[in-house]
Amino acid sequence: MSESATTRPTGSLLPWLQLIRLPTVFTVLADVSAAYLLVAGGPVAPLRLLTVLVAGVALYWAGMVLNDVFDVDKDRHERPGRPIPSGAVSLFAAKRAGWILLIIGVLAAAASGYVTAGPADAAGGLPSTWFPAVVAVALASMVVAYDGPLKATPFAPAAMGSCRFLSFMLGASAALPMVDGLPEIPRFVWSIALGFGVYVMGITTLARDEATGGDPTNRRTGFVLMLIGIVMLAFAPGLATAEQQLHLAVRPTGQFVFLIVMIGVPVIVRAARLQLNPTPKAIGLTIRAALLTIIPFAAAFAFLGAGPNAGLAVFALVAPAILLSKKLQVT
Repeated sequence: MSESATTRPTGSLLPWLQLIRLPTVFTVLADVSAAYLLVAGGPVAPLRLLTVLVAGVALYWAGMVLNDVFDVDKDRHERPGRPIPSGAVSLFAAKRAGWILLIIGVLAAAASGYVTAGPADAAGGLPSTWFPAVVAVALASMVVAYDGPLKATPFAPAAMGSCRFLSFMLGASAALPMVDGLPEIPRFVWSIALGFGVYVMGITTLARDEATGGDPTNRRTGFVLMLIGIVMLAFAPGLATAEQQLHLAVRPTGQFVFLIVMIGVPVIVRAARLQLNPTPKAIGLTIRAALLTIIPFAAAFAFLGAGPNAGLAVFALVAPAILLSKKLQVT
């Protein structure tokens, strides 16, 4: 994704905030926490939730920083105002920060499976699990693959979508029940994660060549993928068995489908308009809106699994994300 903001940060901290694309980190906080709340049925074992959130944020920031590290030569020609080519952040410091964040993310995820571990039926306890570590390693590998060898290939959107799929699964992995030492992953949970992945795959496809107005095929393909992702998000909870629905705070009825569709309509309208007016500014604004819409989508799933208070808590992340996106680059 290319640069869509013209504001150049100044000072010692702002270039780092620009480098990590601070506004979009709230989408990670949203999907990781929503996945956890959906599976756990609430903020059970809050220290475990906090630990897996740290893991998700660290891995995301690692991806953002390493993205610019790998793109430094290209950015020197196309986006000289970015933090690294402008000299606001040294290449050495960015490399070090990116790899350290990647390691922190994996270690925090591994630790999350053993924080406040206890019998599954104990108050405030969850069973110990090795699964978050596996998901984190897969996510870290995909982050490096996307930032490095895959970015310039046709596989880049799928790789980015895989990262979002794994981000949601990271939150879920810390709360999944363990049966005979193996995680039991409900079909509706990984289907929701897949919906997020396809949706983000569409955003990434739409964003290709953003600075030049985008390729018509990419614009159309991105639009279709985003639409498919929203439909998957709307209907995935319906795959829950009758027994699994008993553990949800809200049954996934047609009203929930309508909620997801209504959340997605503004973004789909924007993406449809791009087919007729594909200016770089219009594409950038659409990408920003599409990314930040991940938060209300995630809030809907927190509401589904843990009730209105959980949903509102996740939805509240929209406020800082929007405010910061007016000052700092999103894409």
